[in-house]
Amino acid sequence: MIYKSSKNIITGKQLYILFFSLIVFTTGCDKQISTSPIDPEPQKGKLIIDSNPVGFYIFINGRNTGSITPDSLLFLDEGSYNISLKKRYYKDSVFTLHLQKDERKNLSIDFINNPAMYGKINLFTMPAGASIKIFDSLLTSTTPDTIENLLPGEYSITLSYPQHRSVNFNAIVESGKMNLYSKILQDTSVWVDYQVFNSGLISNNLKNIAVDQYNYKWIATIDKGIMKFDGANFTLFNTSNSGIPSNRINTIKVDRSNNIWVGTNNGLGIFNGSSWTNYNKDNSALGSNDILSFDFDNEGNTWVGTFLGLFKFDGINWTRYNDADYNLWTNDLKISPDNSIWLATNSGIIKFKNEILTYYPDSIYSYPTKTVSAIDIDVNGNIWSCHQNFNGKRNGVSVFDGTSFVNKFYGSSINVLNDIFIDQSNRKWICTNEGLVLVTQTGSTTIFNKSNSQISSDAVTGCCIDKNGIVWITTFGGGLNKFKYQ
Repeated sequence: MIYKSSKNIITGKQLYILFFSLIVFTTGCDKQISTSPIDPEPQKGKLIIDSNPVGFYIFINGRNTGSITPDSLLFLDEGSYNISLKKRYYKDSVFTLHLQKDERKNLSIDFINNPAMYGKINLFTMPAGASIKIFDSLLTSTTPDTIENLLPGEYSITLSYPQHRSVNFNAIVESGKMNLYSKILQDTSVWVDYQVFNSGLISNNLKNIAVDQYNYKWIATIDKGIMKFDGANFTLFNTSNSGIPSNRINTIKVDRSNNIWVGTNNGLGIFNGSSWTNYNKDNSALGSNDILSFDFDNEGNTWVGTFLGLFKFDGINWTRYNDADYNLWTNDLKISPDNSIWLATNSGIIKFKNEILTYYPDSIYSYPTKTVSAIDIDVNGNIWSCHQNFNGKRNGVSVFDGTSFVNKFYGSSINVLNDIFIDQSNRKWICTNEGLVLVTQTGSTTIFNKSNSQISSDAVTGCCIDKNGIVWITTFGGGLNKFKYQ
């Protein structure tokens, strides 16, 4: 069937589609104008929490809110709340409160006026009677003592006793508790150690030490440069802040003009107090950069020992002395009052005088070994030498009176003898890996090591005595030691 109009002709199928579209459109319009329920307004409950002191974490019903007193907690519903305030070292404080709808409440907790919040510390020292300083306040009491009525926290404590090293530490005070701190104060009446952890020392691995005319100590480290010690402060000289030729130091001495001479693995450095003058094989006739030893004669010359021989420096010119038959690998040297130069070499003990080399071979003179590490001269003119293990022969010390050698043995057969220093009182100080050996004027011997003294390391590398008669000792691993020998 076909319906006709004056404008359009519409078929039955088209009429059906039009009718169906009207129904869908009407239904869709009904859905778009539907409404949802109105959300209720948020609760306006508010809790303002403060404390004295401040800084407590706020927990509600066991949950950390992330807030710290003083702070406000907003949009709280009506109901009961368990409030916990927590701070390190303080006893937890718990409160229960009820909040009405849209109620605002203030909660202020005064911990300072609560005796249960305070704690105690008990201080004990050996020896007893040490003064007590808390932060910068010196107490009238001494150890042992119990200090009460302290708010929880960490307290800087300093305990001091005459001729003992002061101890500084942080003591913890906790609410309702007494914490015990027991300290042993190191006796410094005889021994004092200076190490990286307790002083301004740059390294605990030291090589040698010298004292200048002002009684300052000049300390050679193994690989960190040198340090000047004025009795209170350490001053570092290294390749980063000075003209020193290398941080690896072999030896150090002070000349008659108070210049500091430093032998390194990169040449010889001379410090006059303000600037450095360096000599090496590239800018001088010095044939080796590895400077092992040196000493100063009575004519103003410096004699320098290297593994390539002996060199004389008159302030301008260098002269080399060596021997084709005997390698003058000079580990150490010492000049006697008659200007004889005694050499400690890998080929034995050698005397050099008036440009003549006199050899004292171990095969003839029967001293311990031909590997000689150090040498010095006593007040009677005897030559004391340290010998290392070599070719199955053990280490030892030889004493030469000009005619014959006498051998002495200190420590075990594997001991290493590093250096020897003879003071003006004719005491011999022998530096070994098993402690510091003292041979007195009468010949009696004492070995100072960690088992019988307060020396900080058995590996003793160097030694000297200052103008006050105090012995200064360098060690490997134990830093610097001050020994008030009586």
